[in-house]
Amino acid sequence: MFDEQEDIDFRAMAQPGVPTELLDQLRVRRFLVSLSRVSSEVSEQHSIDFTEVLVKIPIRWRDRAFLFPVVGYVDHEYSLIRGYLLGFQKLFTPRSPGAEPFALSRPDRGLDVDLRDTRGVRPEEEPLPSEQELELLLWRDYDVGPTVRSHGLGTLTVEDYVRSDVRTLTPARGSQTVAGREVSVRRLFEVRDSFVVTGTVPLADSDDVAETDRTVRTGGRLPNPPSVLSARNHHPSR
Repeated sequence: MFDEQEDIDFRAMAQPGVPTELLDQLRVRRFLVSLSRVSSEVSEQHSIDFTEVLVKIPIRWRDRAFLFPVVGYVDHEYSLIRGYLLGFQKLFTPRSPGAEPFALSRPDRGLDVDLRDTRGVRPEEEPLPSEQELELLLWRDYDVGPTVRSHGLGTLTVEDYVRSDVRTLTPARGSQTVAGREVSVRRLFEVRDSFVVTGTVPLADSDDVAETDRTVRTGGRLPNPPSVLSARNHHPSR
C-alpha cells in the first residue's frame, strides 16, 4: 500500500482507448502494488508458474468503487496473452534465473520494487486495506477475428476464493520506484490465497458497451458476451 503526499500520474501507463472518465482518475496519491508468485492450472493436464506485478488504482465508475489494474508485468507468455484477453494491460518482463522472487527492477519502465520483508521483525497485525476487497474493473478493446473481439468495461469473475493466510510485514526497503517516481511503502502484507478465474462480465451501465450495442444494431455484430477463460490460481502475494 502506497499513500503519497503528492499525486502520482499513471495515465501514460493505461491502455489505448480507456474512457476519459476513468483516465482522469489515474492521478492519485493512494494505490496498491502487488507482487505475486502464481501457480496457475490452465487445463486439466497443464499448469504454469509465473511472477506478476500489478499496479492497482482505486477508482469510481457510475457511483461504484473498483480497483483498476492500470498495468501489470509478467514473466510468462501465457499469462500475458490470457491477461490481454481478459482486459489487463500486461507487459512481458522476463526475469533472470535466480532473481529475487519478491523484487523486480525495470528502470526502463519506471519500475523498481523490492517487497522483501525484514526477517524476524514482525509488526503488529493490521487489517488489509479496504481497497483490497474491491472488484477489479477491466478495459478490453480488441478485434482480431470474427470470434475474438471485445470492447468496453467489465468486471473479473472469480469463484471458489479461499484466503488461507494474511501476515503484516516490515518492508526491508521503504523507498520504491513506481511510474518513474520515488514512493514509500506505507504498509506491507503477505496474502496466500487460491481462486478460479471464470472470465469477465460486461458492465451494463458502461457507455462503451452501449456504443458496441449500437454497432450491433447497425452493423450486425454480436454484442459482448461474458467471456469464459477459466484458470485455477494459487499464490502468495505481497
